[in-house]
Amino acid sequence: MTNKREIKAIQLLAKGNNIKPLSRSKFLVRSESNPLRWHEVAWNNSQWCCKCEDYAKRKIRCKHIYAVSYFLALREITAGVKDPEHGSVCKKCHSAEYLVKYGVRRNQSGPAQKFYCKRCETWSTDRGGFERMKNQTIVIVSALDLYFRNVSLRQISQHLYSTFGIYVSYGAIYNWIRKYVELVSRYTGSLKMITSERWHADETLIKVRSRLMVLWSLLDSETRQQIAYHISQSRCKEEAAVLLRKGKKASKTIPAEIVTDGLESYNEAIETELANKNDKSSNIGTLHIVGPLVGKINNNKIERFNESIKGRIKVMGKLNSVKGAETFAKGYQIHYNWIRGHKALNGRTPTETSKVSTERMNWKKLIEKASEC
Repeated sequence: MTNKREIKAIQLLAKGNNIKPLSRSKFLVRSESNPLRWHEVAWNNSQWCCKCEDYAKRKIRCKHIYAVSYFLALREITAGVKDPEHGSVCKKCHSAEYLVKYGVRRNQSGPAQKFYCKRCETWSTDRGGFERMKNQTIVIVSALDLYFRNVSLRQISQHLYSTFGIYVSYGAIYNWIRKYVELVSRYTGSLKMITSERWHADETLIKVRSRLMVLWSLLDSETRQQIAYHISQSRCKEEAAVLLRKGKKASKTIPAEIVTDGLESYNEAIETELANKNDKSSNIGTLHIVGPLVGKINNNKIERFNESIKGRIKVMGKLNSVKGAETFAKGYQIHYNWIRGHKALNGRTPTETSKVSTERMNWKKLIEKASEC
């Protein structure tokens, strides 16, 4: 579950006017107990630091640091939603010259600008990908983004009510997640990844209802892209082979090296799936490297990735079904590859680093692109 500091941070943010940006790396957060007092939160030594008593005593993230983190995340979402260029091209013939405004449609989600194309004689709205949705676009994409930033469904529901004055049940929010994760994953899955010559493979346990299942992952060494994932009940060689087949399908190239933690299942799977079949006179294919915990070649990158996965699942407690686990894994892959900036990549996303995407994406842009396709 979300800890008490995160809950108080969301409450602080929901009230409004409790955060004052001083610069890109320094903020003032109003004290909850004394409205006239402000606490300074600043970026120092690669981490957020606060001058409140809680942080000074325990040296862990306080509610003021959590509030700044959520403030920055929501500001990024809002900037992405308020896109003035949207609707300037006809969705059918992709013409901008013959497109004109055609009145406003009003419904429960607010006003939506209508457009009419004189060329193909069709009309459309500026809610690409969000047609027939009761709630506003910013509400939906805010819920999606917060869910993959380690906020529970019930806390998202409370946040939407406090911020937008709209009550949405946590069940409805989860339906949004399932719908748009499936839509976006079909689009992102159709794009071939550009990967380096070294991949990392590892597996971790996740709790699905009352049983433990295995979540396999492939990670690119240079771009940090999660190339593929696979959920299974065992760690046998057949399941490892399924992961590698998914990796070959997702990437344009096969790696020269693959680093693992030494699980026996990888040996035969690599020999079977990543052998050099073009050269029948040679059995040399992808080199299997067993990475130690320390050294120049290790598996620390994917181990850190698995820690992020476990941290998100810990907030949920458990996954309720295999289908729910698949939805989570798909959505987290989208968030990790396309939306989340990485410190190791100088703030860029893995898809920006690999040149698969030329711009920073958010859920709104991805949903619009997916709906167009």
